[in-house]
Parts: sequence; structure tokens; C-alpha cells
Amino acid sequence: MLDILVSDRLLELLMISVTFSVFLMALIQKIKKSKIFHYKWQIWFLNLLFSFVMGIPFTRMFYQTTFKEAIWVSIFGFIGAPTLYETLKKQNIITYKPTSITQNDTVSLPKENEIKREDIK
Repeated sequence: MLDILVSDRLLELLMISVTFSVFLMALIQKIKKSKIFHYKWQIWFLNLLFSFVMGIPFTRMFYQTTFKEAIWVSIFGFIGAPTLYETLKKQNIITYKPTSITQNDTVSLPKENEIKREDIK
């Protein structure tokens, strides 16, 4: 029954758009950190622009699709990249920062376990 509603080609285009959305999301986040663009409408416009400027060549080059299919992948990428970012942000995957190693995190070895140069051959 689901095969009637969702064709294999549509699933293939959606999978391509998921791959592209990851790249698009990373690019948009890098641009947001540059602090050149201050307003949400500017980020929205950049997302729309990069979706098509990069999405069409990406899809055509790596997946040998038609131009119309590349446009659909760009549309799905435009919709999917912000959604993917928000989902990862809600799950604290993006904001996770590992703790840095400090002086207190060092490990000391007993003298008898120390490796000496003459032991190494």
C-alpha cells in the first residue's frame, strides 16, 4: 500500500536531499558564526540561495539526475536543513562540547612500570 503513495524514485531523491541537507546545514551554521548576517530573514534567504546554487550541481554531479529532480532535491534540502539543525539542537548533539584535559587529569605510573630506553628494541 505504501508503495503506491511513495515511489522508489521519490525515496531516492529524499535520501539524496538528506545527504545534501547535512552539508547545507554545516555551511549555514558556519555563515551564522561569522556575524555578518544578523537577521533571521538574511539566514533564510542564504539558505534558499545556497539550496539551489549548490543543490542543483551537487545532485547533478554526484547522482546523475535530471535537472527537474535536482530542483526537487534543492527544495527538500531547503526544507530539511533547518529542520535537521533544530532536531539535533533539541537533542543536545550540536551543543555538546567535550571537557578539556587539565593538569588534574594526568595519570602517574609507578617507577617499576616505567619503560626505559634499553627495554625498547
